[in-house]
Amino acid sequence: TPPAGNTDTNVQPPAAAKIVSAKNAKKSRVVIKWNKAADVSGCEIQYSNNKKFKKAKKKTTKKGKYTIKKLKKNKTYYIRLRTYKIVNGTKMYGSWSKVKKVKIKK
Repeated sequence: TPPAGNTDTNVQPPAAAKIVSAKNAKKSRVVIKWNKAADVSGCEIQYSNNKKFKKAKKKTTKKGKYTIKKLKKNKTYYIRLRTYKIVNGTKMYGSWSKVKKVKIKK
């Protein structure tokens, strides 16, 4: 079903994004890269210490790369993302990517 207020019934949600890499960088950071499709407006990144993403934090970006800063050392973070496109002023989300697990060592 189309989002509320959308009259175009042929609009498809964006394809699911795939995380290419999620690596621990210097100064307790994680650099995430993914395949960016042409028809998307941006990407929503969610990360948490919990596998089930309870108390997860969200970040949005329009690029194909993002750095999460100020993470805690010796903790494991679970990261997933989903793309979105704006259709008639409404955000339409794709499905979540597979979860990547990153241990903060640096």
